[in-house]
Amino acid sequence: MSKPTVFVLGCSGSIGSAAVRALSTKYSGKLNILAGTRDVASGKVASPRSLPGVTILQADMNNKEALRDPLTGVTSLFIVTPSNGFRLAIGAAEVAKASRVEHILSVSGLTVELPNTMYGKLFGKLESSIKLLQIPYTLIRLPSFVDNYWAYKHPIQQNSSFSTPADPTKPLAAVVVEDAGKAAAAIMVEPEKHYGKTYKLISNRHTLNELAVAFSHALGKDVKHERISYETFRCQLVDVAGFSEENADAVLETYRLIDEESPVVNQPEYTPESSHFTQITGEKPTSLQEWVNQVAPSFK
Repeated sequence: MSKPTVFVLGCSGSIGSAAVRALSTKYSGKLNILAGTRDVASGKVASPRSLPGVTILQADMNNKEALRDPLTGVTSLFIVTPSNGFRLAIGAAEVAKASRVEHILSVSGLTVELPNTMYGKLFGKLESSIKLLQIPYTLIRLPSFVDNYWAYKHPIQQNSSFSTPADPTKPLAAVVVEDAGKAAAAIMVEPEKHYGKTYKLISNRHTLNELAVAFSHALGKDVKHERISYETFRCQLVDVAGFSEENADAVLETYRLIDEESPVVNQPEYTPESSHFTQITGEKPTSLQEWVNQVAPSFK
């Protein structure tokens, strides 16, 4: 019998590349693994390109017609929503149906439960569009990425501190990118077990003060969180980090939800033992201290 074919659409992004790595590491003997990207010559796909059992394909969500042939014969398609690309992700799902893809797995966000928020509206539209296609689907709702803390590398190296506008005593749920990739891979290898299901993938729940303590332990020096104004942080996002005005406002909205102790953001019912990640993979999610210990050598 021929092996099932899975397709990760958006393999150059963090979540997509993590899913490809997990598929290659655990399931390359069971699956044909296709990884699609708009720019096959990009340095961003160097890692997926070198993985056993992975075939890199040209796949541009901007070109729906060109997606038809690559998606033909695909058992499970993982659509990684690009930044500012919700319309493109919906279009890719429509092509998947036309190409008779058997199952769609899509990234969504926890803020779907808050339809009046910026990301809540966008992810809500994405989810409803996929459901209307009436083909088997699975949704993975993600919180903020723990890996976003790489942005604090230079401030921690230089000043032993990092700054955000959020109250550092308020908890927030977060996911480690590798955990999200592992869960996506496990779903794709046996998609029929996950038809019609929506999962929340949470690696750990912590405060920003706890993040500072984790870095202090790992680095052997006192690291502190410094709270700055929302106006200052917005300027940093737009003028220094290159965020669009819209994306900057969406990030600030998330920090305000932390300050307000929104249950959607801090997920008070979360425990590692009952996590959807564990149910899907059979593994425990990555703790905050484990992640910090892994990256600590680069922060010294």
